[in-house]
Amino acid sequence: MTIIFMHHDIIDPDLKKKSGFYGAGAEVYKVSVRTFREQLAGLAAAFPGQAPALDGKAPFFLTFDDGGVSATEIVAGLLSEYGWSGQFFVVTGFIGMPGFMSASGLRALKAGGHCVGTHTVSHPDRLRALPYAHIKREWVESRARLQDLLGCDVTSGSVPGGFCNRPVREAAIEAGLTLLMTSEPTTRCYATAEVTICGRFAVLGRDEPKVAVALARRVHARRIKAWRWHTLSVAKSALGPVYPVVREGLLRLHA
Repeated sequence: MTIIFMHHDIIDPDLKKKSGFYGAGAEVYKVSVRTFREQLAGLAAAFPGQAPALDGKAPFFLTFDDGGVSATEIVAGLLSEYGWSGQFFVVTGFIGMPGFMSASGLRALKAGGHCVGTHTVSHPDRLRALPYAHIKREWVESRARLQDLLGCDVTSGSVPGGFCNRPVREAAIEAGLTLLMTSEPTTRCYATAEVTICGRFAVLGRDEPKVAVALARRVHARRIKAWRWHTLSVAKSALGPVYPVVREGLLRLHA
């Protein structure tokens, strides 16, 4: 089975505000350029001649959420050194805003062989708690915006916050998505005739490069990210709207 990694911004510590969202919660996910380089080198050495792919056979696949400018300014170039491509999920309401990719940047990313999907319009902290009509609008409008910009069909999306429930799934299906990614650390993909839902392993700024390699090698002792997921899942259900306030502390606790 393929290990799917979930990255966010790849940016040096002193430039964290220059790419993507910022704030305590967002900064936990920002990985330095040096660390990311070492992750890629480690994966390439561990799996010579194998490129990331989402086919169930490749050892790993790389995804990047939010749509920060580091995708075009840093990530695409580093991936090209290995001849690799990745999947980028974009918050369409922030396209062209400071710290986020422009329309031309997105087109360049697509032209470079990368996949582009939706991460909703506004990145709600608790998407699954919203009325169904609102959830559907987040998927429909973001997908339409990307298709207009890229001139191609967009059928993949990732769930903000990573937590998926039935309304989120059904709204995504109605919007025309056939691939949906969460943040549940599992290699299993749930597939129906309408949609495939895959979990991912979050890569945090504090993770050593060797953790990614260990995960891709299926070293179960390294699946510490499962503890992060279960802690956050319980907290989100129990705390409701207060959850975003305490999420950053929980992430640091299990980093």
